[in-house]
Amino acid sequence: MRNFRKMMISGLAVAAAVLMLSGTAFADGVIIAPGVTIPSHDTSSMGPGPGGPGAGTAGTDTTANVSDGQQTEQQSGQPAEQTPAVPAETQPAAEAQGPAAAGTEAQQTGEQAQAAAATDEASLIAQSLQDQYRIFPTADPNIVISRGRKIDVTKPLLALTYDDGPQTAAGNRIIDAFDKYGQRTTFFMVGDRVPSRAAEVQRMAADGHELANHTYSHTYLNKVGAETIRSQVQKCNDVIEQTTGIRPRIMRLPGGNRNDTVIANVAMPIILWNVDTRDWDHRNTAKIVDAIMGKVKSGDVVLMHELYDATAAATEIIVPQLVEQGFQLVTVSELAALKGVELAAHKIYYSF
Repeated sequence: MRNFRKMMISGLAVAAAVLMLSGTAFADGVIIAPGVTIPSHDTSSMGPGPGGPGAGTAGTDTTANVSDGQQTEQQSGQPAEQTPAVPAETQPAAEAQGPAAAGTEAQQTGEQAQAAAATDEASLIAQSLQDQYRIFPTADPNIVISRGRKIDVTKPLLALTYDDGPQTAAGNRIIDAFDKYGQRTTFFMVGDRVPSRAAEVQRMAADGHELANHTYSHTYLNKVGAETIRSQVQKCNDVIEQTTGIRPRIMRLPGGNRNDTVIANVAMPIILWNVDTRDWDHRNTAKIVDAIMGKVKSGDVVLMHELYDATAAATEIIVPQLVEQGFQLVTVSELAALKGVELAAHKIYYSF
């Protein structure tokens, strides 16, 4: 009997984990990990950035604790009723048949719970590809699910980013390198280049990479007026959304050029960088690799360009090496969320 109870408790613990996976934590997208608070990604309540339009904060879990499974007394002050003992002839068949049968039943219960948890996790991985701006918790507080794969929040996180695409020849090689190792990146794209390379952009989205705004025609926004600034940003967002069904949440200024008029009229989080490979200048694979390997740390945002074969070749080298060193390559929106930063419109970010 004692062994049976231990086995049943173990099975119930697994079942509880499954219930947690399907509970309200998934409904609002809130994750609490060691030292990390990840904002809600409910688009109906969050502000600009990873959460969508309108600002909001995560709710608080007010679940009451009952020590050691003991029942509290009724509010009337009367002791809770005692459950009558079950007569021997009505006890469950497995228990009546002895410890062996009870153990088999408990094992089956545990196996069923584990299978249910695995199925639920697979479902969440698929769902996270559809809902790309939402991060899902798992039974392990150190593991989250985002954009179709698991992320360990205790490991270093790095955002490699690519400007000026889409450019299919280099772009598909870059995507291949990230996909091979289950990693993700962010493409800051020029809107008027998207329609002629729609298949590549659709692949980016389908594979879980982040689609971001780099203006419609690679315009230096500090040289134009407020109306043109707003038009350049909106038209780029529109064409990416028309092509993929996903509207960008972040943008990068061509050349990083800005002034007060630019900041006031770009109603999106503005992502710059803190590691510049200068691949546009030298277009040399070895120099790109050297600018990254041994020099980056968790929270960095790395600037590269999708235009060059040298950059594609460097990506094929650095992705496996970074993964081997323990880095997880994430999108900019993931990096911000996992570092506990709620992105805001009209604000510039260099790293997290």
